[in-house]
Amino acid sequence: MPSFTGLRFTYLYHDSDIIELRIVADNGKFGGTTNVYVGVGQLHKAVAALSDFPKSRDDAREFVFGAFGPTWAGGAVRLQLYRKDLAGHVVLQATIEADFNRKGANQSAVVIADFELAALDRFLIELQLVEENLSGNAELKFS
Repeated sequence: MPSFTGLRFTYLYHDSDIIELRIVADNGKFGGTTNVYVGVGQLHKAVAALSDFPKSRDDAREFVFGAFGPTWAGGAVRLQLYRKDLAGHVVLQATIEADFNRKGANQSAVVIADFELAALDRFLIELQLVEENLSGNAELKFS
């Protein structure tokens, strides 16, 4: 059993145009890890796009970090957030692709887990700080 179950973004490196992050998603039974490159400002855009989730019972959000496919450097993560029932329970689906050998044989995983909205609020604050400080972690703990 892993010591951390959730979604974690860890700052690795930056230059004037990009930030390199390690993204881990683990629900306690299944997980995946990849390094992604995001443009400067993209973490702030993600925070803005996800901050008022959910607005309605049918609200679903998606945000992609990195780029999918063997022609791009690094890996990619697609986050999909949605409500799973009328009681307001929310779910995160993380589709992770890792480019380990740059020969077209990318590996992938899909991790699905419930989370609390209060945990999302904390995660978004931490994610904003990762970009502002160019250091640290942002963690969304799964329930």
